[in-house]
Amino acid sequence: MKMAKSTQKQLRKQHAFFSKRLSFALEVIGVPLSATALQREYNSRSKQPPITSHAARKWLMGEAIPNQDRIQILAAWLNVSASWLRFGEEIEDEKMSDLTPQEWRLVRGFRGLNAKQKVSLLALTLAIPKGPFKGR
Repeated sequence: MKMAKSTQKQLRKQHAFFSKRLSFALEVIGVPLSATALQREYNSRSKQPPITSHAARKWLMGEAIPNQDRIQILAAWLNVSASWLRFGEEIEDEKMSDLTPQEWRLVRGFRGLNAKQKVSLLALTLAIPKGPFKGR
């Protein structure tokens, strides 16, 4: 039984969006966008049968979406919700939705600091001169 062309197109679109969210989340935590790195890191956290680098490549290239059990493991590792990873839902704040991976890393790191560290980091950040950097 063949799938309707519109259904196939919609499925490819879902795969592509999943791939973008997965790649973004990997960048945020500093994992290289490679099938081998994804395979190694995923398998080190999963009690399920291991994935192959081919499966990891398909996830990264938008050719496949893992099953829900695997999405749960990925989401826990990447510190995102399974719903967001699979469907792109639950952006907490509209202003947060356009952050780059580097900005996400900064926000997450900042949130992990205690109050005194946050004050120190803010003071340091505000002390950095604005404008073009002129290295020595």
